[in-house]
Amino acid sequence: MDNEAQKAKGTDWAWLPTHMPGVRRLMQSKRSELGDRHVNECWRKGVVHAQPGWFFAREGALAVGVPWPEIADIAGWQVTPTQALLVLKPVQA
Repeated sequence: MDNEAQKAKGTDWAWLPTHMPGVRRLMQSKRSELGDRHVNECWRKGVVHAQPGWFFAREGALAVGVPWPEIADIAGWQVTPTQALLVLKPVQA
């Protein structure tokens, strides 16, 4: 898939390391822990399709994804420019 096609599908994450490096590190950790497939699915459903319950991240003043009722308190926390928060849907057995 070329870069333009990735952008059109919402899968180009090239902006993330520059603007949310802490979230990028957390996502790398989750990829190691949960696998690429699960993290990609959470991104696609929670960010690209804006479905609550899949993906929410904050770093400083930036937020990506859709918070859901169970994390509403966490989503509203003050996150400083040096802090990052990442919440993904748990892997279903």
